[in-house]
Amino acid sequence: MKRIVLITLVSILTAIEAIAQIANGYYRVQNNASSRYITIRDNQVGTVDYSSTNVDLSNIVTWRGFDYVKSAPSSIVYVEQHGSQYDLKTQGTSLYDITSKRTYIDLLPRDGGTYVISVSYGGVTGRLYDSEEDEDEGYVKRTGNAAYQNWKFVKVDTDNNYIGLQPTVQIGDSYYGTLYASYPFKASSKGLKFYYIDAVAEGQCRLQEITSEVIPAATPVIFMCSSNNPANNKVTPVTDKTTALENNLLSGTYFARTSGHKVNVRYDEATMRVLGKNEAGELAFVKGTKANLTSSHYIPANTCWLNIPSEYTGNFKVLSSGDYTGIRNINADTKTTKADGTIYTLTGTKANAKALRPGLYIKDGKKVVIK
Repeated sequence: MKRIVLITLVSILTAIEAIAQIANGYYRVQNNASSRYITIRDNQVGTVDYSSTNVDLSNIVTWRGFDYVKSAPSSIVYVEQHGSQYDLKTQGTSLYDITSKRTYIDLLPRDGGTYVISVSYGGVTGRLYDSEEDEDEGYVKRTGNAAYQNWKFVKVDTDNNYIGLQPTVQIGDSYYGTLYASYPFKASSKGLKFYYIDAVAEGQCRLQEITSEVIPAATPVIFMCSSNNPANNKVTPVTDKTTALENNLLSGTYFARTSGHKVNVRYDEATMRVLGKNEAGELAFVKGTKANLTSSHYIPANTCWLNIPSEYTGNFKVLSSGDYTGIRNINADTKTTKADGTIYTLTGTKANAKALRPGLYIKDGKKVVIK
């Protein structure tokens, strides 16, 4: 009888432990007391005191409200199990990285399906608490009210905890935006299309559609959709192995933090353009303004920019492969146009005049054939 009871008890405990474990996958992490979600605003490793597990956690910010995080890649956390411990990975970094790669974390189950996030090192244990202030924006800390140490791991889905893209530019009935996310993903809403830029010339750039089902991780892309509502522009993060795109002239950034660690990309008008409209109301990569930059000077987090040669100026109309010519714009006032003999390829790249292969080129604004 005792043996049966013991076996039953072991079975129950094993079942409870299995339930308590969190499977590898994509989640949002929400504090049970404040209802705020964890987001990460930079990947800088700050001061780490291992004798007291005192770690600089200022790059972790909490936000209240699903409306804020529904379009924020910084709120998507990949939970990865390492033995009995875990790593929380997001935005190209992780809690393991933030602790200077010294330790993983423990997830201790609590009532109501919540977990305590615990870090132990050198015999000292610290826990992750949300701040207690009743504000939409919060911060995490190592000590606090016990109620604020309980976190819910909510699995990402396409229903109530979805990722929805928020476009920034409307052209007719279509909407566009740029995205730079650390996870591979695929469209789960109809009508979503993804593109990149593979060629640029004066005044124009060439758009190429990504035809693969899965968009590779860390790939700067342009997306097109038919709605301004993120609920109609859902994507699903996946774990598929992918290959990076070739010849992508877009670059992206995860962060636009202008205080504290100051991890950001400063906009440079000589070599960068951001998605917008040209004077004719057409989709184009245009010069950055206060309206489309963070703090007037920085590329917004999780967005992209177009890299342009420094000798080019103005805006760059986005054209399909069929419409793109790669021919540099010609000044209409031919009397003031100076012919300098420079030769360009049809993609707008300056060619070596002494080593030209047979083909079609642009010289002094005109097509020439080299045989």
